Amino acid sequence: MSFEPILLAPEEEPVEVYPYRRVWQTTWIEVLLLFFVVAGVYAASEVLGLLPRNLRDDSGKLALALLPLAAWLLVSYRGERRALEPRPHLLSVLLLGALVANAIAVPLSERLFTPDRWLPQQGFFGRVLGYTFTVGFTAEFLKYAVLRYTVWMSHIHQRLDAAAYALAVSLGFAVMFNVRFALDSDATVVATGLWVASNTFSHLATGLLVGFFLGELRLTRQPVFWMPAGLLTAAFAGGLYYGFRGIAIVSGLGIGETASSPVRGLALAFGLIAITLLSLAFVIQSADERQQAIAGRRELL
Repeated sequence: MSFEPILLAPEEEPVEVYPYRRVWQTTWIEVLLLFFVVAGVYAASEVLGLLPRNLRDDSGKLALALLPLAAWLLVSYRGERRALEPRPHLLSVLLLGALVANAIAVPLSERLFTPDRWLPQQGFFGRVLGYTFTVGFTAEFLKYAVLRYTVWMSHIHQRLDAAAYALAVSLGFAVMFNVRFALDSDATVVATGLWVASNTFSHLATGLLVGFFLGELRLTRQPVFWMPAGLLTAAFAGGLYYGFRGIAIVSGLGIGETASSPVRGLALAFGLIAITLLSLAFVIQSADERQQAIAGRRELL
């Protein structure tokens, strides 16, 4: 007579390990780090009086300009290397974004579009449309070109892949503009920090929109006008941001006007990236769940 062993505890089901870096979590860490560092520098100077208000230390300005890159390397890139299935060539995409920004976007902005000369004098809608069809569309098209002709076909296998690569190329763009601003302008350390946060958050937000449209183009069937519409959407989002930024800081797009209302300018930039991250996280999760449900029904059939 044989007896089967009695299990005192139910058998635990194996937990599936997520093999990729969690893009939204690491991006939030970087965004919050930059936000609180810049807010801390502002508070130390303007509220607590620990830093001179007119401090123009070049090393401090350069450190703030490179802070987004340092945060990305420490959080996202380090997390990517530790993942079971790391996304390849992220650093290469970031560096290529910086090179394209320096070689094409910066010369076009400084020599052809010259937005600082005429955008500040425009009204709200003039700023929105002027930025959208000059600096905005140029930046988003260049981000798209970097992704489309490097990793789009071979390394984007899911929607979060597109988001990760879009964040990388956008950060490269932002850091290049940050460094040039820190080295070329006569702004204070506080004003540089505020400009760096604003520039970085806006590039990450609009770049994520480009990444979303590219991911959908890669994974689903889309009409021929899908990507042009995506580029215009991203550029228009950037234009809306600069239009509202002009209202938030009273007037103008220059760094002098930013100093008149730095808290509102920083809050607006943070709100832009926060809304973009939350919205796209929801949309991408919903799209992935819908795609999995469709695939499951097909298997049953």
